[in-house]
Amino acid sequence: VLWDCRRCVLAGFIPHGMRLFFVLFLLAWLLPACATPTPAVTPQVANFYATSAASPWLSAVYDCAPASVAVNLSDAESAQVTLRLGEPDHLATPAYQIASEDIVVVVHPQTGVGALTLEQVRQLFLGQVMNWQELGGNDLPVQVWTFSPDEDIQAIFDRTVMHGQPVTSLARLAVSAQSMSEAVGTQPGSVGVLTRRWQSGDTSEAFVAASAPVLAVVKSE
Repeated sequence: VLWDCRRCVLAGFIPHGMRLFFVLFLLAWLLPACATPTPAVTPQVANFYATSAASPWLSAVYDCAPASVAVNLSDAESAQVTLRLGEPDHLATPAYQIASEDIVVVVHPQTGVGALTLEQVRQLFLGQVMNWQELGGNDLPVQVWTFSPDEDIQAIFDRTVMHGQPVTSLARLAVSAQSMSEAVGTQPGSVGVLTRRWQSGDTSEAFVAASAPVLAVVKSE
């Protein structure tokens, strides 16, 4: 059950049982132009969880939540609202799109490559390219970085780029988007996957893998 907040508002349609959460999502839609919240006396607590890739949006939730709501960062199990990229498998509760994110393949600048094709990216992550010279780059061994398969960003990359084929067993595992950014940006020869919001100045964008919705998924009451 996926709603774009803008369509919900324009249609005047508020799904049953949303109450507190719909207010939060309406404000999330207005994030770029949010106003200073009005102080409240007894705020309600709303438990939020964000995947690593979607975590940059937490600051916007903190900034724009009404003063009647206290946003509490919790674990995935106890969260009332989860921020994530793309729809989870078997989505059965309401989800609101609050933004979209580009998922990009990034490389260390010393690889010496510019834009890559889809086939070249697939070959890199399959382990079929061992040195950047094979793609017209510098004489550096390729080091692939990946996320756990159950991470939202990795699931989207696997579906849109790998088409179900496994990433090379020689890939190193990044435990978060921040660790991925740091690893690719500091280790020559590295290639990995990030959202554009997580891309740092120490990495170079080589390919746009997908554009994914940033969703606020509400747990059933």
